[in-house]
Amino acid sequence: MKERRKPMFSLEKTVRAIESRDRIFNNPDRPKISDTIEKQLGKIGFLRLCIFVCPKFNTEAIFSGTPEKYMPTKTDPDDLFGLRIKEIRKLRQDLTKAGLPNEINIVIGDNDAEEYIFPFIEGLSFNPDAYKKRKALYKYSFEQRCRREFGNRVVVWSLAEFGVSQDESEPCIPEESLQKEIVFFRWLFSGKGPYRGTLNFSKETLVTMAKMKYRLYGAQGKFLEGLGGILLQTEGPGVWLERTNMLRCTGSLAIPAIYPWIRAEEIERRE
Repeated sequence: MKERRKPMFSLEKTVRAIESRDRIFNNPDRPKISDTIEKQLGKIGFLRLCIFVCPKFNTEAIFSGTPEKYMPTKTDPDDLFGLRIKEIRKLRQDLTKAGLPNEINIVIGDNDAEEYIFPFIEGLSFNPDAYKKRKALYKYSFEQRCRREFGNRVVVWSLAEFGVSQDESEPCIPEESLQKEIVFFRWLFSGKGPYRGTLNFSKETLVTMAKMKYRLYGAQGKFLEGLGGILLQTEGPGVWLERTNMLRCTGSLAIPAIYPWIRAEEIERRE
């Protein structure tokens, strides 16, 4: 039997495959994509495709006798990530056809609440060992899911396990961006948000939380910079570009980002 020949690498085709998924036509990161691909190939022999995921936290558990159950132990097959699998597969196929080996890197944001919400909840106490175990089970569940969906060339990172916490550097936060984050927190803790109105904080506390969140995102940017590759930005409506800027707020260049999942109406508003 003849051995199947591997496709010859084409930088032009790989850049085209990535840029064709980017829904921001004037994305300032586009000029960096070609250089990033060449650097990754020269350094590790393949391109990392990085994707953030957020667990579906059980907020009701905070005020129960077992607050550790705030952290799920299994992935939800109906989560937002499930809606993105098809596009990720297509991108990988196109990159492989263009001769570019690639690897999916899933980054689990599993310590946000510990960094900038839990410290402000009076009387909150949980078993740290039980909580850590639940995080490990969730990561394992995501690993198994990704193996089924993408095969073996997948790495799943837990930011908590890797010790990614608030950056010590002072974040650069535009006033307008800070105010937007405060509005987001107000929604988060309102009756319409995931915390169902069970938490109430002063404006001063919300400002402090927002600044702590920026520091955490800055540290995440440095984590991404260490990995290298391309970020497939998954943040939600209205904040996709700001979340990328947050990754760079403490001095890191992070990695180039593209935006495959921006809604059509958001693009129209931006234009």
